[in-house]
Amino acid sequence: MKISDALSQARLNLDSQGVSSSKLDSLILLSHTLSFSKEQIIFNPDFELSLAQQQVFFDLIVRRLQREPVSQIIGKREFFGEDFFVSKDVLDPRPDSESLIELILKKFPDRSQKLKILELGTGSGCLIITLLKSYGAAVGTGIDISAEALKISQKNSEFCQVHKRLNLQKSDLFAEVNILEKFDLIISNPPYIASEEIEKLEPEVKNFEPRIALDGGLDGLSFYRRIAADAKNFLEKNGKIFLEIGFGQKEKVVEIFIKNGFLLIDSKLDLSGIPRVLEFSC
Repeated sequence: MKISDALSQARLNLDSQGVSSSKLDSLILLSHTLSFSKEQIIFNPDFELSLAQQQVFFDLIVRRLQREPVSQIIGKREFFGEDFFVSKDVLDPRPDSESLIELILKKFPDRSQKLKILELGTGSGCLIITLLKSYGAAVGTGIDISAEALKISQKNSEFCQVHKRLNLQKSDLFAEVNILEKFDLIISNPPYIASEEIEKLEPEVKNFEPRIALDGGLDGLSFYRRIAADAKNFLEKNGKIFLEIGFGQKEKVVEIFIKNGFLLIDSKLDLSGIPRVLEFSC
């Protein structure tokens, strides 16, 4: 079977089950199967797959038909130009989260700054690791309540060669963070989906991503309240907080932080033009 025929058959199978990204998914999974770049796949349509390669590829397509995310099938997801290892224990890095990185890079243009960064709910580590790669003199602490998520973060930090500047710690938000430690930046993409809304999410999310990384309580705002209540104790003077938020949450999150003595400094839209990142100072 040629590459062109394999892709065509895979797309038909995925389309039949309503997988909207069938073309891209097929390309990525075949690229993974053959250890080819996507460009090699596209420009070699007549390349003949062995029977073993066909078996591996269509086994992966079956997993995708069961709505398992492509990232979990191949074990990685691109974020800000870098591949990050992922698993069922961490939230998939998403393009919209790059807005948080972009806002920080804009606000701190000097890449030699010796920033001290704390991430709450580090998951795969894509946010704090990207910042440590961008700021070569920065150091970071990544917090997560999940030991399995921290293992993924460690693996990514080693792969990206920032592990010597990143301390990973198991903690429920600030609970185990040394009260004497102060940070220039606190960042977080906390769980912000209202509990009752999780079952309405697409199968790739509700069935394969960790609920602990999605569930933001009854109204989706529980973690923002907790962060706002304690963050001042861990910020340097003139320190900043950068938070990712969900659709329609800007006004409520701003209200929570203002009640806790913070000032809204800036916000940034995501790729769809939706408010996605908020910047606060105390």
